[in-house]
Amino acid sequence: MKKILILGGGTGGLIVGNKLARELRNEIAKDQVEILILDKSEVAINKAGFTFVPFGYLTEQDLIRNKKSLVSPRIKSIFGEKGKIKHVDIKNKKVFTESNNDFSYDYLVIAMGSCPDFDNINGLSNKNYNTFYTSYNDAFTLGQKLKLFKKGNIIILVTQMPIPCPGASPKFSILLSDYFQYIRDFNTKEQINIRIIWPTKLIGPPAYDSIVKKACDNKGVDLIKEYNFLQIDENKREVISSNTRNGNIKYDFLITVPQFTIDKALISSGLTNNNNNGNDNEEVKTENGNWIPTDKNSLQYYKSPREHHEDVYAIGDNGSPEIPKTGIAAHYQALITAQNIINDIHGNGVVALYRGEAGCPFVESSYTSHSRGMAYIPIWTYDRPPQKFPSTELGWLFYRMYYYLHWDSTIKGLM
Repeated sequence: MKKILILGGGTGGLIVGNKLARELRNEIAKDQVEILILDKSEVAINKAGFTFVPFGYLTEQDLIRNKKSLVSPRIKSIFGEKGKIKHVDIKNKKVFTESNNDFSYDYLVIAMGSCPDFDNINGLSNKNYNTFYTSYNDAFTLGQKLKLFKKGNIIILVTQMPIPCPGASPKFSILLSDYFQYIRDFNTKEQINIRIIWPTKLIGPPAYDSIVKKACDNKGVDLIKEYNFLQIDENKREVISSNTRNGNIKYDFLITVPQFTIDKALISSGLTNNNNNGNDNEEVKTENGNWIPTDKNSLQYYKSPREHHEDVYAIGDNGSPEIPKTGIAAHYQALITAQNIINDIHGNGVVALYRGEAGCPFVESSYTSHSRGMAYIPIWTYDRPPQKFPSTELGWLFYRMYYYLHWDSTIKGLM
């Protein structure tokens, strides 16, 4: 029997599992293949929708499902505390859980996502953080606070890259500008200034970055790039830079996007590479090396020529910094990883490569009684960056619709 072990039951892990279960159904029926998913949570969350939650576009019922309802009956699963990972031993092909169980494997797929780390935002206390990046409750609470905000400077602070879905912050700022101008109070917009503080030169590929910049300008959102963040002074309500070129920035309401890292169990297992694999891409420059080193095309574990494992895949947010960390990228990576495991089990010698397929939905305007919803979903690869694109009303409708297709099409590995 070939044992396929999937760590993580988020988007990537569920797509891999469901595609494998469907295409290897004959082998599973004959007890030639076993698929097991381990995850510490019993619910699946479409985190991409958090950007819309503060404005009431999406609800908890839209974004959260029970994982048992999403996995094929051909898949074995352990969700909840018994599925919490303690240690991963890729040399001996074993995974240990906090419940003192161990599982061997022939193929390992690591799809455990990334974790926010607010401890690395110097000067920020737990009682003062506002964010839409971390959970449904945080995004909803942020929306409630924004309803009470009257005037002043709103800062959206991104401290460090890489983060999941870099385009979420400018998208949020555009929705926020429309909210104050067209929904909350027509007079409020003139009394509120919105700024994004960004750590690198670009937001996504150059074409995407230029269109984001234009949209922010049109909405009156001030986009400050290459900001060298040092700390927050909560007493002075100020974001402090590490150099005089950037300067310090005052705020009345601070929204933070924290640094992200991978699960501590993966770090303590020695799987990470505390450098950037020689990466010098300005879009993903980071000081944090706690990511799993993977080949950017095969998605297989590759730490060095002497230390690589063709039976271990890392997808979604877990892989090396130069591998895109968006929901669309995780979707493509999951389909390709599943196909390569299928090909290997069938012994057909075919290898599918991940070409860097990624994307990030762009929103130019939200749909209100005084504005048209305008959006576009660009897709790009490692060697084919997106060209300039026009946002459309159809793009807005499709983007909104996609959150409902997510559960019945994407997660099932059908598209």
